[in-house]
Amino acid sequence: MAKAVKKKTALPTKKQTADIDAKRSKAYGDMEPHLCDVVRMGEIAASLFDCSDQGLFVFAVGHLEQMLLELRKRYYAEEFPI
Repeated sequence: MAKAVKKKTALPTKKQTADIDAKRSKAYGDMEPHLCDVVRMGEIAASLFDCSDQGLFVFAVGHLEQMLLELRKRYYAEEFPI
């Protein structure tokens, strides 16, 4: 039985690697304020857990969910080669 031929993939050059690293660094840096907003919203929602106005808690958790979904979209929006 014949062995499957493995296709060789070229390794990225130092310049390509540096460009990818710079792009990733910028992308993660750009996400920082959004991540901080999500964390703060989580803190607000947690502080409202025992609030007498449960509608306010439900609103905060719902808003947190929307913020998390948006953060996930931002995170996966950029494709980076491995």
